[in-house]
Amino acid sequence: MILLAFWMVFAACGWTADIELSAPPAAGLGEPVIVAAMAKLKEDETVALDLQRSTTDSFAIAGVHELPVPSPAAARRFEIQIIPLDVGRRAFPLYWTVTQHGSSRSVATALNIEVREPPEAAKAQDVKDIKPPRSARPLLWPFLLLAAALAGLWYWDLRRSLRRRQSPAAAGPEADARPAEVIAESELARLESSGLWEQDRRKEFYGELTDILRRYLERRLSFPATRETTAEINRRLRRQDLEHGLLAMFKDLFDRADLVKFSKIPAQDRWKASDMDAARRLVRETTPAAFDTTPLSPTEKLP
Repeated sequence: MILLAFWMVFAACGWTADIELSAPPAAGLGEPVIVAAMAKLKEDETVALDLQRSTTDSFAIAGVHELPVPSPAAARRFEIQIIPLDVGRRAFPLYWTVTQHGSSRSVATALNIEVREPPEAAKAQDVKDIKPPRSARPLLWPFLLLAAALAGLWYWDLRRSLRRRQSPAAAGPEADARPAEVIAESELARLESSGLWEQDRRKEFYGELTDILRRYLERRLSFPATRETTAEINRRLRRQDLEHGLLAMFKDLFDRADLVKFSKIPAQDRWKASDMDAARRLVRETTPAAFDTTPLSPTEKLP
């Protein structure tokens, strides 16, 4: 009912459904899906997919390809590759911009696809009991375990007290007092020269890259980024006073990292340089101007 009301509002606003979509009814989590789109346009109209509005936390757009048409008057045809990132029955919205004589309007379309768990996850859950259930005996081991834990806690507290008395000036390692951007830049440099990428350990590479950015955001913005999902971090960043280009760069980087870590899509060689550059730009663009006075080069500025 909510989805029906949603599209009724679109119709009332004058958003005509002149773009038709077709895609498989079901797909696996993290598996690319090819969506065919056909746009029936009026004379002198052009159409383009709005990538920033269309991408959500539930799916990523890996590419858009326009197919050749036999004549200028024929319908425009596109192939869109999307990658589902969430399990269940999902409606994937796609927003288009139609332009004619300098004026533009938005057209909304949607795909309904059933996203399923990978086959490996289903096999892991298919576990049967080897032996029939046995009758329970009186439970004595929880009390013995509790007594052992209390004794171990008492012994540990005693040893700690003795160590404090013997070396009262001893202290643990000091917290890193450097600014958050300095720590992040040094960690990124160490990752770039670690050799993980060259050793084809690219899942580990992207895991460490996103962990560095999570730790940086936790230090910079004071929220538990290391304990939150990509979607939760993205929602927090939207509430910050950040540029739209910076938010899009963060989402693209973390979506690509999730695809490499959790799906069968291999990391391409050219991604290392671009993603390392994007990580450094995220750090520098969120560094307070009072600390970082070094101007960025033209190639480092956000589009």
